Amino acid sequence: MSLIIALKFFHYLSLFLAGGLGVANALLAKAHQKAGMPPAPHVQKTMMTLARLGLVALIILWVTGVILTNQLYGSFNLGWAFHLKLLGATVLLLVVAFLNVHLADSAKKGTPPNPKIMNAIPYIARTSLAAVLIGIAVVTTT
Repeated sequence: MSLIIALKFFHYLSLFLAGGLGVANALLAKAHQKAGMPPAPHVQKTMMTLARLGLVALIILWVTGVILTNQLYGSFNLGWAFHLKLLGATVLLLVVAFLNVHLADSAKKGTPPNPKIMNAIPYIARTSLAAVLIGIAVVTTT
């Protein structure tokens, strides 16, 4: 039982961390977009750090989630809603991983991040997060 409590603690901590980092990065990107100016190099570094920390938090979410699912339910055969949650979580992980690569590439080239990409990422992330939340709400209710 103490393993499950520890896993849940780190799962929830990572959930809050990933969410906060995602919001912070989106706010920074939007502020610069509205101002019509690219982020300064130190802001780009901060955005890269936020994206990396968000990726680490998502990886911890995945690891703890897989172990918790195995410990609590013994299988991943939990119905369509759980699979919706996994699909949303997978898309979210891929988007954040892509964001990390894009920001690193932009910093290496000394150019600002592509505004079209930076504009699309929040929408994709929010949609995938909605899928995760709907899926988990249904799984934990039925």
